[in-house]
Amino acid sequence: MNRIIILTVSLIMVLSTSGQSKKERKKDKIKSTTEFETTFINGVSTTYKSSFEEYEKSGKVLTKIEFSPEGSILTKETAKYDQSGNKTEETQYDAAKKKNVKKTYKYNAFKDKTEEVEYGLSGTVVKKIVFSYNADGIKTTEVVTDAAGNVIKKMVYTYNPKKLKTNKQTFNNTNALEEEKKWEYEYY
Repeated sequence: MNRIIILTVSLIMVLSTSGQSKKERKKDKIKSTTEFETTFINGVSTTYKSSFEEYEKSGKVLTKIEFSPEGSILTKETAKYDQSGNKTEETQYDAAKKKNVKKTYKYNAFKDKTEEVEYGLSGTVVKKIVFSYNADGIKTTEVVTDAAGNVIKKMVYTYNPKKLKTNKQTFNNTNALEEEKKWEYEYY
């Protein structure tokens, strides 16, 4: 019973506390944050490093690691950014889900994401997403392909004269309509 109460109180404390915002990290020039947790079981305390975050000068997260009480890595995420602040690469590792993924991103001169590539464990391409935009910089298509370049699915977006999304059509690998979403707006 004591363990349940202690676990509940610990969980509430973790969920109710918040780290520094990106704005605060930049202002205070915080390079990294290490979080320690202490658990109390039958009057015995145990302290361990539960997480670590590293930031770049603008406050964006470069590395985020969560640890088990025994010290092993549960999850690890890393990110890289270009000079414009766009995320160019990220990795995600999750021990429990046996997930280890790397993604890279490319952007056009207007900072619109034009390409996202996902790599598997061996470094080979798993899938690629290419984004297209109209002259107003609004996304018009999203094409997902497999490692061989075969289309898995394609999304087509349409907009009203106010540039608000009105329709999204998803087509499968045979170009057959698979799903459609519509948005309607009411104005004052």
